[in-house]
Amino acid sequence: MEITSKDGNMVVDFYPVKTWDNKLISNRMLKVLSFRGDMQKKMLITRDEFYYQVKEYIKDYKYNVTSEYMPPQYISNRSPLLTNEV
Repeated sequence: MEITSKDGNMVVDFYPVKTWDNKLISNRMLKVLSFRGDMQKKMLITRDEFYYQVKEYIKDYKYNVTSEYMPPQYISNRSPLLTNEV
């Protein structure tokens, strides 16, 4: 899912994640924050965090949903995202 701020400067993308053998990791999502087209931060979050954050962005910060489908992204078991350090 992609959500965008009202002024279009901040974009938050949420992607499902998969393993090397294309199995979806059902309890995690990849969150990518971009400001004016430049990627600022990537992190793995739980599905519960995803639902909470999307609700908050839309309800409290008035972000708009700009895309509902995002293709699953491969996450290596060696990825620094697994430790939330990117």
